[in-house]
Amino acid sequence: MNENWVLKEDEAVELLALLITSARIQLDEPAHYGPLRLLTASERLSGMILERASGKSRDFLQANVERIPELHMRMSDVDAYAAGLDALCREVAECLLRHSSLEEKT
Repeated sequence: MNENWVLKEDEAVELLALLITSARIQLDEPAHYGPLRLLTASERLSGMILERASGKSRDFLQANVERIPELHMRMSDVDAYAAGLDALCREVAECLLRHSSLEEKT
């Protein structure tokens, strides 16, 4: 087993089930529920990997995952919802830069 893996098989299957069933239910829900479903999956994944993640990822997860439920509450305010998602995307980009070491080269 690869020591760098952060998901157990049962966790991966749980996440896969959430994504697949969310895709199906999205056919019957309003379009703006799509981002909500993706945020829910992100929140679950973050909770699953937090304790096993590297320091670079753990910092991001601890600082940002708690913001996800707050975003759910902003769904009725489209501008605030988009701004919150934009801010979270910036944090994801910074996390990716730390992982790729590009941040150190710039």
